[in-house]
Amino acid sequence: MTLDTSAAGRTRLLRLLSVTAIAGLALSACGQAGAEGPAQDGEETASGDAGGTITVEDDHGTHEINFDEIDSVGAFDNRSFRLLEDFGVELSVAARSLMQPHIHGYAENEDILDTGNHREPDLEQIVAAQPDLVINGQRYAQYYEDIAELMPEDGVILEFDEGFRDPETFFDQLAEHTQKLGQIFGAEDTAEELVGELNSAMERVEAAYDGESTVMGLLTSGGTINYAGPQQGRGVAPVFQEFDLVPALEVEDQSSDHEGDDISVEAIAESNPDWIIVLDRDGMAPDDPEYTPAQELIADSPALQEVTAVQEDQIVYMPQNFYITEDIQAYTEFLNDFADALEGAQQ
Repeated sequence: MTLDTSAAGRTRLLRLLSVTAIAGLALSACGQAGAEGPAQDGEETASGDAGGTITVEDDHGTHEINFDEIDSVGAFDNRSFRLLEDFGVELSVAARSLMQPHIHGYAENEDILDTGNHREPDLEQIVAAQPDLVINGQRYAQYYEDIAELMPEDGVILEFDEGFRDPETFFDQLAEHTQKLGQIFGAEDTAEELVGELNSAMERVEAAYDGESTVMGLLTSGGTINYAGPQQGRGVAPVFQEFDLVPALEVEDQSSDHEGDDISVEAIAESNPDWIIVLDRDGMAPDDPEYTPAQELIADSPALQEVTAVQEDQIVYMPQNFYITEDIQAYTEFLNDFADALEGAQQ
């Protein structure tokens, strides 16, 4: 057998090792996992009929979860909201103000206490809900210690952010995060289906990208077009790193700022990218009267009209909900769109 040492081969190997590690974690369970609230019709569920404990490792150490004692669940991690919905989990408290009704089923559920957005959270709602288990992360990561102090003495708070902070490990963490939550809430089959869909989309991009075409990352916000760098750019950096995309432009002091980096559209145009990938930050609230879609901003920019990517219609937009989700579902959707465009350009 010949070992594939290419970048794509290493990626597949790392992902296989990640899946193997999760399988090993499942074998460490002391009992049948099941802490899930009632699911909707047709959804996979583990409603707590099976008890026991399971050992889970997160960014802060190793935790034992006793499913017989899980009656209340909280969630404050944007990347987890849609996963928990897919797994049929009922929440008692969550950052519902970080959700949108057209995206999240939890958003308008008044039975779920709302801690608000991450700028001025009402953490006292956690005291009222008394969650036995909390899934924390992303925008709420800064409040980890505060949340832990407000939970019941035997409560468990889990956070899986570390792997997401490095663009080079981001996609492996997407898979591992999904699998761990699937195991915790007794939804392993649904989790593996989501990971399989992500892997298929990644394989399509790996096969279709020629390794030479230049790519520009853009982030539109507040009616402006900004640069999103290949090492740090919000949303796009993991894509650049995972697929070894050739940057059309690299600048010093790249940031992961939510508005991107302020570089003139003339400088972007001068780099003349073959492809452009775009994160539309304001797309999370499409009903805002001040909202201008990224497509319009690019189409209305005179400086960009002679760029190859614009001329050849080789612009791929991340899902409209991307900025507020950034989850496995959003990346899978984007990668399939990117693969469709790359494959179409080969015809």
